[in-house]
Amino acid sequence: MRSVPPPIRNLELRNRLSELLDEAFSKPERAAPLYVLRSFGRLVEGQQRAAIQYEALIEAVEEAVREVGSLVSAKEVTDNLINTGLLRHPGEVGGERWVAPGEGLRSELRPAISRVDAYCRALDTLWRRLIRSEGVLERAMEEAVCLFNEGLFFEVHEVLEAVWLKEEGQVRLSLQGLIQIAAGFHHLENNNFKGALSLLKEGREKVGGRGAVCFGLELDQFLEQVKACYDSIEAHGRDAFDRFDRRMIPQMRLLDPRGIPARPDR
Repeated sequence: MRSVPPPIRNLELRNRLSELLDEAFSKPERAAPLYVLRSFGRLVEGQQRAAIQYEALIEAVEEAVREVGSLVSAKEVTDNLINTGLLRHPGEVGGERWVAPGEGLRSELRPAISRVDAYCRALDTLWRRLIRSEGVLERAMEEAVCLFNEGLFFEVHEVLEAVWLKEEGQVRLSLQGLIQIAAGFHHLENNNFKGALSLLKEGREKVGGRGAVCFGLELDQFLEQVKACYDSIEAHGRDAFDRFDRRMIPQMRLLDPRGIPARPDR
């Protein structure tokens, strides 16, 4: 895995960004707020200042949304983020409008923008799939895979839990296992050593024995790599947060939707 975005400590901010991601999964044009925030973060980083010119942000957003084929109004989306408090309008200088992070975003700007950037990469990967599955469960799995491969473990939990709640039997158990694996890595990022080990172990046990493929997800190598992660985290002990090599976290691999096997018997 390339990298894992740092956790957001402000739960209200984390949940708000997660809601924007959920909206983006429903329709590509609803991803525009995320591209506004990503553009804002890149401009802030490039200019090394906490506020940027409104028109410069609009220009950057218009270019970003063109890349994903969205026809939304960059000004409308940006103004909505200002009205809802994620961004704010601190005033005018020399007749020019400026945009700054809202109160919640300001205190965690770097981890929040890092997460939003990962959201956009996950969405780009999802939208590049030539064929999307028809079933609710299979589509959720496609979303979860794109998120997991960007180190967005909390968001994987959110996506899969929504379908897990509606399933039963072996399907429900397998989904719970995948949720626990994602939650285990999420606990590691929050420096919860015991929670990480417990969930990685339980999740792997629930998913193991399902065969080489489940829900279109190739399992054998993935579960072997999860076990290697477990062993490494256990060996590092309380120092795992600092010493565990995140590059060991495996990538999830999905088959083409046309190759997805039938759902397992309940």
